[in-house]
Amino acid sequence: MVFDVLSLQAASSLVILVSAVIYLLDTLMLRDALPGRLWATAFLAGVFSAVCYLVSIAVPGAFVAIALGNGAFVGATSFIWLGSAAFNGRRLRVPVIVTSVGLVVVVLLALLDGPAAGDWAGAVPLFLANALFAVLGAIETRRGAIGRRWSAAALTTVLTIEAVWFSVRTVVFIVQGPESPVFLTYFGTSVSAFLTMSLVVAAVVVTSVLRTNESALRGNPETRHLVVDRSGVLLRESFGAVLTILVARARAAGEDLCVIGIRVDDLRRVATAFGPEEAEEMAQAFRASVRRHAPTMALVGETDATGLSVAFSTSLTTDYRRLVRVLHERLVADLSDLATSVVPVVGIGMALASVDGADGPTLVDRADADASRAATTGDQPFGMPTE
Repeated sequence: MVFDVLSLQAASSLVILVSAVIYLLDTLMLRDALPGRLWATAFLAGVFSAVCYLVSIAVPGAFVAIALGNGAFVGATSFIWLGSAAFNGRRLRVPVIVTSVGLVVVVLLALLDGPAAGDWAGAVPLFLANALFAVLGAIETRRGAIGRRWSAAALTTVLTIEAVWFSVRTVVFIVQGPESPVFLTYFGTSVSAFLTMSLVVAAVVVTSVLRTNESALRGNPETRHLVVDRSGVLLRESFGAVLTILVARARAAGEDLCVIGIRVDDLRRVATAFGPEEAEEMAQAFRASVRRHAPTMALVGETDATGLSVAFSTSLTTDYRRLVRVLHERLVADLSDLATSVVPVVGIGMALASVDGADGPTLVDRADADASRAATTGDQPFGMPTE
């Protein structure tokens, strides 16, 4: 089956339009933050670009439409980059300047080519600008808060494919020309339309997941959406966000900070040996017990499926080892009272900001590592064997 250019461009425009409308409606419903608004702008630019290219096809000689379409196409890629930078809380002044200069240059060079260049007016600047902003976007999606989201890997893949394709397309265009068999077969308008449709759909899905993830870090790096489960335990990202603030406040007040890691790594074996229902009962009792016996003003957060962390500030008079010992004893007692087939081993570890550094994630990792070791060896940090 052979598709003409107008049909393919119309299909590509329809995909971009539907994706943009859905994304924009979602943006309005969510009252989205800056990253979401920038990504929505990217899809709007994509719609405008598609409309311009349709006009250039339907009205021969409309080179102004081609120039505007080129600028909008580059704008779609550059705003994906800007949205990713905003997600990471970066200052946008320089990226906005770079984007503005890039768009102006692409449009002006296409206008300078004029109608004599036909459909390929300003093609090389268009290809190179898209490749540049795709590379910048791919790099940004591997950094900071967005880089810690597993779903961002898909956006990195999308931008990487775009960067590679436009780079190779530039080389083939310059060396062999737009009428060469290689260019028409692998880099022509038909291939571009199919690639655009695929990448737009992928980008919409990925940015929607990133934007609606309740634990995503957006805007200012000190701004977080906190999420607590039904047991009153902060989810991992939320716990890390609050702990970062607490560490800074404790340091400013001349206080120390203690992070306790707690693990019951037997849960997976319990699920295998006695069934998932018994393991789930233990897990719920474990989380409820930690919340009940942790110091009143302490933070309780999730480390992973079988681990929790407790963080609280200490002073010179705080007997934190006694607090850890009492917490361990009460956890073991609560789990023993369940009358389940087996009582899981509870491991506890500790980390102090004054000893292990003032970085929140580092404190959590070290306390959790000690807790894992204690669960395995029975060597608890307060000098008592595992019960």
